[in-house]
Amino acid sequence: MSALDLSGVTLLLIDDSRSVRTVLKTLLCGLGISRIYECRDPDDALVVARLSRPDLALVDYDLGLTSGLDLIRRFRDSQVSANPDMPMILLAPPSLPHFVRDAEAAGADAVLPKPVNAGTLGQKIGQVLQSATRGGAVQSRHSA
Repeated sequence: MSALDLSGVTLLLIDDSRSVRTVLKTLLCGLGISRIYECRDPDDALVVARLSRPDLALVDYDLGLTSGLDLIRRFRDSQVSANPDMPMILLAPPSLPHFVRDAEAAGADAVLPKPVNAGTLGQKIGQVLQSATRGGAVQSRHSA
């Protein structure tokens, strides 16, 4: 799969806001991603990920009662998650550099500032998936 052909990607979209999920889903469909599983709740996201085995997850930073960082940590725990190596992109508020450090420490593969546009989203998804395919950060994180 090339960075531009995202038609075969299955994606898990986690955001507690229905309107944000709708906008993101529209952007993702425009990029050619049609298999999108939506969750608003972190516990549901873990179940849906176990059942659907997505290639990638987009996680909002603010999930109401918990943070996207906490959810990413749960996904990275092999005792909790069926796919601890799944690439994950955190969607976070712009202009807050500590989010990048915190996201990396939690196990996120990338951080995108919100609001995001289709071009940036598609480029980042392609980069993260290519890195995972080559055994980049995802592989090295779990081989130590």
